[in-house]
Amino acid sequence: MKLSVWKKAAILGAAVVLTAGVFAGCGNSQQAESAKSANGKTPVKTLISSNEPPLNWKDEDGKLHGYEYEILLEVNKKLKDYTLDIDAVPDETVDVMMESGEAKVAAGGYYSNKQRQEQFLLPENPIGASSLMIYVRKGEASKYSNLEDVVNAHLKLVPFSPNGGAFRIMTEWNNAHGNPLPEIPVQADFSQTERLKGLASGQFDALITPNNLGVLDHAAKLGIEIETVKEPVKVNKTYVLVNKNEEKLAQEINEALGELRQDGTLAKISEKYYKDDLFKLLKD
Repeated sequence: MKLSVWKKAAILGAAVVLTAGVFAGCGNSQQAESAKSANGKTPVKTLISSNEPPLNWKDEDGKLHGYEYEILLEVNKKLKDYTLDIDAVPDETVDVMMESGEAKVAAGGYYSNKQRQEQFLLPENPIGASSLMIYVRKGEASKYSNLEDVVNAHLKLVPFSPNGGAFRIMTEWNNAHGNPLPEIPVQADFSQTERLKGLASGQFDALITPNNLGVLDHAAKLGIEIETVKEPVKVNKTYVLVNKNEEKLAQEINEALGELRQDGTLAKISEKYYKDDLFKLLKD
């Protein structure tokens, strides 16, 4: 996410406060770190989003929940030399604190791309999988089989986040297919609720978004009926981000994720939050 200089400064200032207070996480940060160090493991500040259910979220009582959160708890059980000190904060704060080095690990449905590979270590074993799907109003999904059908029908697309992975994938698809879309619509600070309401009202005809962000559940809570076009635009692995200087930590996380996928833990947690195994479409 690209932020203006003043906004980054403001968020970084808030991050300093978080380091002294919220990151204390669940009590006094220094005391927690001392206790964990006494147990022979190095505490690691680890961030997830505070408002991205079912991926990750923090409830009104400050309790953490979510698919990735539960997986990180399982990873914690397998780490030999580290303890992940997990907290949930706004997405923008995650970005700033990872870039500044205040936090060492983050999870948030991250795709692998060139920028992330340059900035962070991405353990080879994924934490999840995300299918970029097309959602339309109820009764309309049978008209289309894939993205090409949607584009050829000249459906009006819900705008994408300008810095999101979905926009990048759509841009790549458009370029690879001779640019059938003259323009890919973008709009910053456009919430999922606004996107769904725009789809329901007929302002837009199709919403293209990752299936691991709970869009069907969100629509149901709003009383909006939508359907999924059968073929995904793309299936992506999603990764944990680790500070570039923490190679040993990244290796331990990688080994833990590999074991959790092998023993079926990742599939079990996926079924709990998505009623499906997100990994089944991956081609390793």
